Amino acid sequence: MASLLVTDITNAIQVPQLYKASEIIGGHVVMNGIRPIQYTGGFTAVFPFIDCSGKKIAVRCWHKDINEAKKRSFAISEYLNKEKNPYFVNFKYTDNAIVIKQELHPIIVMEWIEGKPLKEYINENTNQNSILQLAERFKEMVAELHKKGIAHGDLQHGNILVKADGSLVLVDYDSMYVEPLKGMSDTIKGLPGYQHPARMKNQYLNPKLDYFSELIIYLSLLIFADNPQLWQKYYDTEDLLFSKDDFANIKSSDIYKKYYNSSNTTIAELMQKLEESLLKTDIQQLLPLEDLLVDRVAQTIESIMGKIDTPPNPPQPRKPKIYPLPDIDSITSKF
Repeated sequence: MASLLVTDITNAIQVPQLYKASEIIGGHVVMNGIRPIQYTGGFTAVFPFIDCSGKKIAVRCWHKDINEAKKRSFAISEYLNKEKNPYFVNFKYTDNAIVIKQELHPIIVMEWIEGKPLKEYINENTNQNSILQLAERFKEMVAELHKKGIAHGDLQHGNILVKADGSLVLVDYDSMYVEPLKGMSDTIKGLPGYQHPARMKNQYLNPKLDYFSELIIYLSLLIFADNPQLWQKYYDTEDLLFSKDDFANIKSSDIYKKYYNSSNTTIAELMQKLEESLLKTDIQQLLPLEDLLVDRVAQTIESIMGKIDTPPNPPQPRKPKIYPLPDIDSITSKF
């Protein structure tokens, strides 16, 4: 598949005569004035679209060649349609779907999810309670993915949507790992501010792709909940809180220096876990978020138990006095 400009896709999606797939024939892209509404990120452009039945869907088209995109998309689609996981949306890969620059190109057709990207949601809900609830839902989500042996592969603010009821949905599956993709190359590495430095040399898709990202996201949410005023400083950055420069030298990071000894024990101990994680040279050596948290609780219990003083000379139980029995003969002789 030849690389395209996003403008090439944008121009084509406005011309119904160029539609060749039944999923989009008879429908139309959603416009914002004279231009289509679109969302770009990674290697794709996504357009809200009204199909021939009047249903709102998402049409996704690649503007760069992705290694084995068809095989990846088909395997993920088959897997998710079978598993029905609430954290993912159903989609269908359709080949030869639209003519762009006189060539047929594939698309992915997905159900449309009404939700706000993670950063937008936080920006509208910066109170401590809302962010802590979000952190808890995120923790539950990644634990469920681990049980299923699934990795999203590119966990970051733009790929996490928060629905009106507070539930989370993941989008953009180009980096995703499911069992049928075992052994396939790890092509798309994700945003640097969410990825372990060793991700760049990781060769194959595997279930551990998200372990570092989920620690970063969860820890960042706890820090924002602890200090909501910090949010405005980081809202307009391409990261959530940490950056690749922080990971390159974590002990020089301003965030690290400020929160390594935080009075919030969870933040302080997860910051230590972050430091330990960055010493690893392979993402296969990383631990999932729930294991880091279990380890933290175990350490806390051990610390508490260690503070319970044992008296240096604990009192010994008193031994009962034993009195000698009287001489029976001496007693009976008196009678």
